[in-house]
Amino acid sequence: MVDNIDNQQQQQLEQKEHQVSNTATPIAVQDLAAEWRTKEYKKQSQLPICQNEVMLKMQEATRLLKECKGEEPGTLQRMEWDSLYDVSANVMDEYTKNVDAVLAEMDQLYRKQYLWQEAAFVMDSHRGATMIGRAEEWMKLKEQHLGFRRKELDRSASVIRKTIERLTSEK
Repeated sequence: MVDNIDNQQQQQLEQKEHQVSNTATPIAVQDLAAEWRTKEYKKQSQLPICQNEVMLKMQEATRLLKECKGEEPGTLQRMEWDSLYDVSANVMDEYTKNVDAVLAEMDQLYRKQYLWQEAAFVMDSHRGATMIGRAEEWMKLKEQHLGFRRKELDRSASVIRKTIERLTSEK
């Protein structure tokens, strides 16, 4: 029955191709579409997907269903429901295991990111504190220097005042 549907679909596609080829469609597009519709291209495209472990299990479940479907109605007791259940359970277990592995890896990446952020914060804080400390030390030294200069100026002014007083009092 599935083959009949596939044949009907193939015939419809061929009719559409014939109709499309009669229209003003560029030849390159028609050739490309014809290349994609070949069985070789389909097999080539499906091969990597079908080699996936989950897809293999799904194919096994589909095969079991097809075997069961070919039997006469009412004879489903020969269907191995345990096998079907095991396949679907294995698919779910595999999926869960893969998701758990991805989540664990993501958790490790988050931890590394947190450590990097924390390290960067500590380094930046240390640099900032060092720069502030240097600026504070420079200001203290500058204040000491200015205080020293003020004392020198005061001494010079005092000497100049005393000299002027002596010179004015001697006259």
